[in-house]
Amino acid sequence: MSTEPARTPATGAAALIDVVTTVPGVVGLEPGIATTLRTLDARLRRSTPSAARYGLVIDPGTGDVIVEISVGGPLPVRSVVEEVQRAVQLAVGDPATGRPEVLVRVQSLSTP
Repeated sequence: MSTEPARTPATGAAALIDVVTTVPGVVGLEPGIATTLRTLDARLRRSTPSAARYGLVIDPGTGDVIVEISVGGPLPVRSVVEEVQRAVQLAVGDPATGRPEVLVRVQSLSTP
């Protein structure tokens, strides 16, 4: 069990959407069933509205981030995912410690 206190990033989901979509190779957010259900649940419960958007969810307990994206262009998918993880960690946490954890799900691929 971790002794590290739970923390929610000060940066909200709306601001992180801009961070994610500026990464080269990201076509946009593409919500899957996981983030859609979590976003609907947050809205129905009216809890932490800044922590959930379709395609991006910030776990209020741990501060971990789930991002679901569409990737396109000539860049390798792996490098796009790494850049998204790095950009989100720089925006909300400390990349040296690896906190928060950033999970990127690629929902679709498009070719130029």
